Amino acid sequence: MSVSVSVATIDRKTVTALFSSFGSALDAHHDARDRVIKASRDITAASKKIIFALQRVKYADAEIQRDDANKAGIKLESKIVGDICGLEEKIKDAFCAVKDDLQGAGAWRYQRQISGAIQEYIEALLFREYLTERWILSHEEVQKLIGHEYLVTYSDYILGLLDTTGELMRFAITNLYDVTASGAVQVSAIAKQICQLLRTLRIGFSGLRVNSSSHSSSTEFVKKLNTLYNSVDKVEKAVYSLIVRGSELPEGWIPGDDDDNARI
Repeated sequence: MSVSVSVATIDRKTVTALFSSFGSALDAHHDARDRVIKASRDITAASKKIIFALQRVKYADAEIQRDDANKAGIKLESKIVGDICGLEEKIKDAFCAVKDDLQGAGAWRYQRQISGAIQEYIEALLFREYLTERWILSHEEVQKLIGHEYLVTYSDYILGLLDTTGELMRFAITNLYDVTASGAVQVSAIAKQICQLLRTLRIGFSGLRVNSSSHSSSTEFVKKLNTLYNSVDKVEKAVYSLIVRGSELPEGWIPGDDDDNARI
């Protein structure tokens, strides 16, 4: 009888210890998940502010980095550069705060929590690089900028790229026209370049076939692909409208907010 009690006591202690270790592991998981979610929010917020700062750039007033305006990137004002650098430091700090949580198995375990933030940051990186260098960063280049210690999936890169097309469309519409020395209104070089880029991306993505799936990445891809198609249509229509109407307008005419007939 005494042996039976002893065995029961040992079993009870073993089970208690096991559940205690499970509880500790679960608490650690929830703590890590909360840290990643907080970092994700901080990264997303800072990335959106970078994009907003870049959208404030006016192509007509910007200093061009090279003589060939058709291929030149925009040289950002020192204030905007300073603002962006400050925001990137915040993003860097947010990533560092969860560096240990996103290593090894944690990179995939918390990928869902950090994925949206990485996509938003990719959008900011691609948008800035295109405006300043007329270049779309590759997945490898984005991975290097974010850091090889953090997982940047191809899915996040593609979704971030598709999001960037919406920002490029807005920039093209905002900076749609130039006024020549003679006073003529013409489609700006940046609007033409963005229109061509969006067309190229549309052709490239149109060859992809996505299997019908309830997986979040597949659903997001289809949704954001429609964003690309809509962005191309908007830029094409705006450029076409300005070209057609521009040939009918008197020399020196400039679109103005106070002239309803002048709006594109």
